[in-house]
Amino acid sequence: MDTLRIGTLDIVIVLGYFVLTVAFGLWIGRRKVKSGEDLFLADRSASWPMIGASLFSANISSQQFVGQAGLAYTIGIAAGAFQMVGAMCFVFLAVFFVEVYLGLRLRTAPEFFERRYNSSSRLFVAAINIVMILAANIVTALYAGATVINDLLGWTSAFHFNIAVVVIAMAAGLYTILGGLRSILWVDMMQASLLVLGGALTLVLSVQAAGGIGEVLALPEGATENPWSIIKPWTHAFGWLPLITGATILGVHGHCTDHDYVQRALSAKSLFHSKMGAVFGGFLKVLALFIIAAPGVVAAKLIPGLAHPDQAYTRLITEYVPTGFVGLVMAGLLAAILGTVAAGLSASSAMVVFDFIGKWRPKMTEKRKVRMGRMVMISILIICTLLAPSIKSFQGVFGYLVRIWSLLAPPVFICVVFGIFSQRATSRGAVATLTTGAVLGVVAFWMLGRLDILDTLPDYFRSSLNIGVVITVVCAVVMWSLRAANPVPQAAAIRATSQPNEAIMTPGEKRLYRVSLTSLLILIVAVVWLFSPWGVAGI
Repeated sequence: MDTLRIGTLDIVIVLGYFVLTVAFGLWIGRRKVKSGEDLFLADRSASWPMIGASLFSANISSQQFVGQAGLAYTIGIAAGAFQMVGAMCFVFLAVFFVEVYLGLRLRTAPEFFERRYNSSSRLFVAAINIVMILAANIVTALYAGATVINDLLGWTSAFHFNIAVVVIAMAAGLYTILGGLRSILWVDMMQASLLVLGGALTLVLSVQAAGGIGEVLALPEGATENPWSIIKPWTHAFGWLPLITGATILGVHGHCTDHDYVQRALSAKSLFHSKMGAVFGGFLKVLALFIIAAPGVVAAKLIPGLAHPDQAYTRLITEYVPTGFVGLVMAGLLAAILGTVAAGLSASSAMVVFDFIGKWRPKMTEKRKVRMGRMVMISILIICTLLAPSIKSFQGVFGYLVRIWSLLAPPVFICVVFGIFSQRATSRGAVATLTTGAVLGVVAFWMLGRLDILDTLPDYFRSSLNIGVVITVVCAVVMWSLRAANPVPQAAAIRATSQPNEAIMTPGEKRLYRVSLTSLLILIVAVVWLFSPWGVAGI
């Protein structure tokens, strides 16, 4: 065991907040869960602050604070460009997708595919979605959480790492299994404010330690690229072209079609609350650039030569944040890790129950759905706990996430976009597109993992984001080639749901929504300009 990186007071604060989070989640979920919608959709009663905070907590937490800060430590603020893409994708969710989803009264995101195409496409997408949530959300959240705990306590053995994974899994599973989405939403509300506060505190203190903003923005000696430029060359793995194309495809899939996010939009008490929740989530995503990616860049100046980039954020906290505040910041981070595990657990089990078991047993009682959902959650936790240590083989958790997301997202992205915006997309085309995309994604994932193959590829094809674009184009060609000569009946039904009665949103609600949406778009443009060669990166 190495030296302890956190003081006794901080350990007490972390443990206390850890216990408080679980206890609060259990207290919220103390009311008896009576139905599947109660367990998985909070009985469709959520308000917009709760939805936005939960979207933020589910998306940010461990993967971002550990993985994206580690990527920023390596390549600069460009790692945070994903936050800006994500903010725009929440705009797309509010403007284009929410009305359709709520109009159809969906219980899961894959259910859209059955309404628009057929049962086969629904099962296909549900399977892909479950795999992505398990592999790219729950497993990585457990890995990242264990990484944080081990780094704080100075643990280095595989045994201690596995113990940390089990503790996190049990804590998150406890209130999720008993309280369902209602507990998750309330816990996420509590966590989001602490995450923002802790991230802002970390950034301010680390900048002070580095000598102020002027020193932080100064180029390192011998540097050829400015780490504060969000715009990288198009040939870079995270350059402007991969971000505009591949990252946007990935983002629309993740933020607008993945059930772990859509689930929150579906839990809204009204169209207004669903739309405003997505917009609020977008504002919080913009903040994430400053509280996650920016500290990673500062860490590269303060703590060069780390053995593993994923240690950057925790080292920044333990070395430059005062005692007491360290515990507060780390408590928020660990609690958010619980939130990510809980979100993925609820979403994946909902799809297993509604999209698979529910199809085979349509007459299953609500009581049986609740019991089955809880059994599925337990099974998923066990599987993910066993898989979490395997993430160590990847060079940074965020790189692992991007590879999975970008290679499996294209076929689902194409089917959803064609399903909503084209009346001639067919069921045959959807199945062919999903099959083609899945096969190409698996092959590409294997290729990118082989250095002997990777070294022979042109620069453009060495990025999973760029390969994702190629797969998307192929999927679009497949879908278009199998289009119908005339509009299909399902398309007319989908279009009708996207034009709800005007009374759904009051004039006051519409006004607030439009002002908020416009403000978010202006903020996104301003922040991108700030970290461009025309902003601080050009100083």
